[in-house]
Amino acid sequence: MRGLCSTHLNPDMWFPEHPQGRQSMASRKRLADSVMSAINICQECPVKADCLAEGMKPENIEHGIWGGVLAGDRILMAGIPTNYTIRSDAIAFAEGVRIWHDISFITQEQ
Repeated sequence: MRGLCSTHLNPDMWFPEHPQGRQSMASRKRLADSVMSAINICQECPVKADCLAEGMKPENIEHGIWGGVLAGDRILMAGIPTNYTIRSDAIAFAEGVRIWHDISFITQEQ
């Protein structure tokens, strides 16, 4: 079975670029909307739990959306140190997306 992302017209949605420097509000909104679209697709995916497990692996944890969960949230879920810049940036990015869309992260049952 394959994930819904594997046949999507824009698979790059699952690997958003973290913004560098100052971004306009319109740019931030587009990015947050794109991320939320990917996450919403994940909610209906038949391989969501397996995908999240793959995303929790050390080689994947710092990048992308896996199983509907952003890298920053997976880092927090795993309880790994956040003293590396990429991890801190990933957490800040995930928090920014949630704030932008006024949502809170809830660990869902697999």
